[in-house]
Amino acid sequence: MSTLRQIRRLPNMNDASATEIARVEQAASRCMAVLELRGYSRIETPLIEETELFLRKSGGELSSRLYDFVEPGGFRSSLRPEFTAPVIRYAIDAGEAESKVCRYMYFGPVFRYARPEHPDGYKTRQFNQLGAELIGTPAPQADGEVIAMAVEGLAALGLPAVPIALGHVGLLRQLLKKFQLSERAVQFLLSSMEPISTGPVQDVLDDATRLGFLGDDGSYVADSPEQREIVEAVLARSMGQLGANAGARTRGEVIARLARRQTYADDPAKFRSALSMLAELVTITGDASSALADGRKLASGNSLDEKCFSLLEQVVIAAEDQGVESSGITIRYGLARGVAYYTGMVFDILPGLDSKDSPSKDSVGGGGRYDGLTRALGLDADVPALGFAYNFDAVVAAAPRDGKVRKPAALVLVRPASDAAWRAAAKVAAELRQQGRAAVVGGSEAAGDFTEVITVDSDGGRVPGVDR
Repeated sequence: MSTLRQIRRLPNMNDASATEIARVEQAASRCMAVLELRGYSRIETPLIEETELFLRKSGGELSSRLYDFVEPGGFRSSLRPEFTAPVIRYAIDAGEAESKVCRYMYFGPVFRYARPEHPDGYKTRQFNQLGAELIGTPAPQADGEVIAMAVEGLAALGLPAVPIALGHVGLLRQLLKKFQLSERAVQFLLSSMEPISTGPVQDVLDDATRLGFLGDDGSYVADSPEQREIVEAVLARSMGQLGANAGARTRGEVIARLARRQTYADDPAKFRSALSMLAELVTITGDASSALADGRKLASGNSLDEKCFSLLEQVVIAAEDQGVESSGITIRYGLARGVAYYTGMVFDILPGLDSKDSPSKDSVGGGGRYDGLTRALGLDADVPALGFAYNFDAVVAAAPRDGKVRKPAALVLVRPASDAAWRAAAKVAAELRQQGRAAVVGGSEAAGDFTEVITVDSDGGRVPGVDR
């Protein structure tokens, strides 16, 4: 009996059987066929990239979940946690980001670290993503194309009535202009949309107080290591928004710079009013027509510009023009998607309806517009860009199984009748493979699910009476 410890799979990593692999690959082929019909070509990016690529793109949202390390060449590197940043890097490296409209699609594994007891309940550290990025086309028509494409890909898998939750970061920015807040305050509020939506709002107020937005004079000075730690922790959450203007500076450098500038002229009363408006806005949800009307009513009641709601209305119209049913679109003004680099529309793909006919909380994918990402990754231009991605493992799990999963090829065992017949058996197996049949050579101890067993002698002839 071995005294060595058995090596087991790491927590929340995945093995996959031949049947599971076949199901995923067949589903991926179906989806990518839909994207190909819209002019998207598949590209691949490295599994390992510079860590800074992902920090500039997503900032604090993904930083705690990166598998990062220093590789032998001295580069600080990370396993790929998502595809968008690598795809944009690819377009920049290839000289295509500014020169033409780029339509790329991708499929492959991504890795995000989470402890098994993580409070957010992440189920896996490894999963497959399938998605597409459209670079060089402005809103709103391109927004409609990407939303429609995401719906069509799922329809190809038998999920034709997938609800879409739609929001718009640009709309929120326009509404916040009225309050004359600093960019730092705006970034903080935008990065707080999810906690504002889920409540309690007091948690957001507590963060704002620690950052000095709600002090008696509207200022806060980080003059101790403890205060600086609080400031940096909260700033990290909004680093995605800061990434659009970060240039070549690292996330840490930007945070440190902002943490040193902790005296602000934000009016606490205006900050509270802005937060109150957002807290009211996120309660509005529903079909596009009613939610847009209610949003405009709220804006009017707060003396805000109603025209900014046309930004979202145009996206809905563009999606309808592309064949998306308006009944399948739900407006959620508080939609954040957990990544703060978005600049325009954002959307979540929901897996279906629960027993109460309300959208499930668990997204199987989504996307949005991120026009500032090219500059954040080093290009001297803001190129319009957007995309979407599925958590493809979740998509395959939600899709109906039609029983048409490709089965492993019929397998033939070629068995030598004696030790002298091994060469002849190998030759027979090779001939079978040339005919397109799967064949292996093995003795009586060979294990496997064989549809046929052929026994051959040293001359390559079949031995009668022992085959099956």
